[in-house]
Amino acid sequence: MSRRNWINLFSTNQSIELSSDLERGYEAALLIQSLELEYYGDRLIRPDLKLSVPRAVQATILRRFKTALAICRNSAANLSDQRGQLDSQELRQLQLIESVVSRYGSRRSSVSPTISRSPDALPRSLLGVFDRIRLQLDPSTEDNVVAGYRRRRDSTLISLRVLLLLILVPLLVQQIAGTYLISPAVNHFSPELPFLSYPKPKLEERATEKLRLYKQELEFDAFLNGGQPLDDLQLRDKLTEKATELKHDADEESLKAIKNVFADFAGLIAFAVVCLVSREELRVLRGFIDEAVYGLSDSAKAFAIILFTDIFVGYHSPEGWRVLLDGVAEHFGLPSSESFVDLFIATFPVILATIFKYWIFRYLNRVSPSSVATLKGMNGGG
Repeated sequence: MSRRNWINLFSTNQSIELSSDLERGYEAALLIQSLELEYYGDRLIRPDLKLSVPRAVQATILRRFKTALAICRNSAANLSDQRGQLDSQELRQLQLIESVVSRYGSRRSSVSPTISRSPDALPRSLLGVFDRIRLQLDPSTEDNVVAGYRRRRDSTLISLRVLLLLILVPLLVQQIAGTYLISPAVNHFSPELPFLSYPKPKLEERATEKLRLYKQELEFDAFLNGGQPLDDLQLRDKLTEKATELKHDADEESLKAIKNVFADFAGLIAFAVVCLVSREELRVLRGFIDEAVYGLSDSAKAFAIILFTDIFVGYHSPEGWRVLLDGVAEHFGLPSSESFVDLFIATFPVILATIFKYWIFRYLNRVSPSSVATLKGMNGGG
């Protein structure tokens, strides 16, 4: 391997480690804020304060808090000298980590019964101005900016590559396995294995309806042409021929449904294998998606949220869910049960809407409160 390849590999590994530190610290900071909000009334966590929960639960809360705080401190220490390599979204995440660390002071003060914090000698805004001037005059700032650009470029390439793998590999496995392996095997073993050609009520009903329409077409053509209507023997022969053709089509559709089941299962296995092999790349992809989503403006975030909710849980969503369920049932050759469809439409969108509102309240309201305010304004204050 050439020296340049070694440098690129080292840069990529360093970028992944930096992203992992930031992600772990950010999640730990969010956990601490969640514990503060849920158990301490949005105040500092104090080990000497008795909560209205069992002692074992409080011990678990404090243990989670200490572990999360240690992760925040470690992340802040590792990332403090690499600010120039972070983009705007990552800087906001780092600022949240540093705010949590600063609230709980030094390592000794965090384990003491009372947690105190001394006031800053100068306002933070003024200190931030001095810090930006210092960074601009630092000779290594340009190198840090270039390194940050390379890290973001590597993260983007890794994210796009794993995203394409997650989409293309299952599709290719599904199509290739279904065409060259599953389809010939099902065609070969279907006469010997009854479960491969079990009757499908939906297909039989469709074939019966087609036969009834064919009989009406024969009678209509006879009256339209002014000829003699078919006698019973002629009508029976034509209906028998048509019924044989419809049965053949129904058997083919039944086998096609079985092939779809096996092909989709092969694609699902391929998707799981890609996820297992690309776990580190998936973490980079998650950071890339977070950066893309939270890098949007408040109006764009609110627009995307409203669009998503209106499609899946809005007033007109039942029609879409009904079409989707009917398509899935037809794909697998299953009967479309109206009672099941109605029950699904009456429950699943409600559950999905509840989960989405809870996510807005517990997560989005904390990391991007301005987006929530914009969302409420676009919804008419709802």
